[in-house]
Amino acid sequence: MVRQETVKELRKAMYEDVNVLFEFYSDKYKEDSLEDAREYVTDITPEELEEYLEQDASFVQALITLATKAGNDETLLNRILDSNTEEAYKSVQDITGDSIPFDDFKNIVEHGGRPFFKSFEGASPDDDELGVGALDSVTGGVSERELHKIKHEIAKTTVEKIAHSLIHCFTAESEIDTPEGGRAIRDIQPGDIVYSLDGEGKKCSSRVTETTKGSAKVIEVHFSNGTVWNTTSSQFFYDGRRVHDVWQHRDRDIVTTDGTTKITAIVETGNEETVYDIIIDGNNIMFINGVAAEGYGN
Repeated sequence: MVRQETVKELRKAMYEDVNVLFEFYSDKYKEDSLEDAREYVTDITPEELEEYLEQDASFVQALITLATKAGNDETLLNRILDSNTEEAYKSVQDITGDSIPFDDFKNIVEHGGRPFFKSFEGASPDDDELGVGALDSVTGGVSERELHKIKHEIAKTTVEKIAHSLIHCFTAESEIDTPEGGRAIRDIQPGDIVYSLDGEGKKCSSRVTETTKGSAKVIEVHFSNGTVWNTTSSQFFYDGRRVHDVWQHRDRDIVTTDGTTKITAIVETGNEETVYDIIIDGNNIMFINGVAAEGYGN
């Protein structure tokens, strides 16, 4: 059984950076997940991390359910964050029962808060897609170890569905940096060449492989260099090493075409607009108005 202090620190990692949660529960990013875990528990082994992920799968399932509902319901979110802690917890219990203990709820608010929940805005699968029914159907007949593994697989499926349902997009006029100059994202087509970064962090040219279009609520993200993004709550920026959700910027440096910048303010416009995004080859980093962003999918 993983030590309780380790559990606490790894849960904190997920609250403080939602991308850590996605990496923990994705086979595609196992190497990254261990690196993330060691920022919080320096001596954790791959075996211990795997044991933790299996052990904590039910909690993560409940966490995702709560975050998705609160991230898309401002009234619920305000009730969770602005009520006294005991009253707020009653709202949590209405959604997840006792799957999220009271002390853990307090830690979610302290270490994640509004930025954590807003990172899930735009993800709105129903309860069946969240795997609640599948999780409840796991009953007797298997060992505790086997039960943990089953719940872990269900949690991974849930997290992957949430990750794919989140909209990472920009409004039509947002400019992508290309060798021909800035071009509105709505005009970009598969096969076009845009500026990106190579594996060493150097500016390079990459080919667009796919474009997306949808409708979503838009926020304004203001940067210290005067740039403004008109984007969605779940958009990721690139800090030179990895990506982070804009709400969880934590005063990090963000790569630009000529240096770095920081997020200074986020404004919720309340407007729903047509939004666009692209997928490019390589590491899928593009420059929107000169600031490094992750394209849709990663």
